[in-house]
Amino acid sequence: MKKFNKNAQILKYIIEHLSAKLGRTHLIKLVYLADYHSRRLFGNPVSTFDYYYDKQGPFNKEFYPCVESLKGYVKEEEINFSFYKGYLFHNISKKIEYKQLSQYDLYILDYVINTYGKANLQSLLEDVVYKTEPMLEVVKKRTFKSKLPMDIVDNLDKKHYEGLSPENMVDSEKAIFEGKTQPLEEVLSALQG
Repeated sequence: MKKFNKNAQILKYIIEHLSAKLGRTHLIKLVYLADYHSRRLFGNPVSTFDYYYDKQGPFNKEFYPCVESLKGYVKEEEINFSFYKGYLFHNISKKIEYKQLSQYDLYILDYVINTYGKANLQSLLEDVVYKTEPMLEVVKKRTFKSKLPMDIVDNLDKKHYEGLSPENMVDSEKAIFEGKTQPLEEVLSALQG
């Protein structure tokens, strides 16, 4: 089986879940949002991309080789519009192994897919991506093409969980989903009975 780097695995995972619903700009913005939310919650990104302030927000040119490496596993359809050409990704049933993606990575990717996957690209950019702290920081400084300071959001959400570890919460949710434990309500009910 062909081996893919972590970034290619992330792209394939998103395309698998949103086949025929997104193009290049939408796809890289979903990866950016996964990294953004993962940094806020866990203090580290999902991907290994660094992001730079580009004309349509956060971008990294390493995106293109990752897409290229997925040929035969995803199909990129070229669509011609009146003034430009666009692309649409289709999943091909050929599977890959997601060995480099942790359960925390998958948790964040599922969150991003479910939260932003069906959003219109323009509103995703204007209402979400451009309003993230790293984007606001580089726009404020007017430093086009500069690296986004993603670390400014590291662990920002952890303070909301006073004493609780986001990792433990994800582990617990997974255990409940897999039937390895019982919800607290059922345990308390059994103890009272």
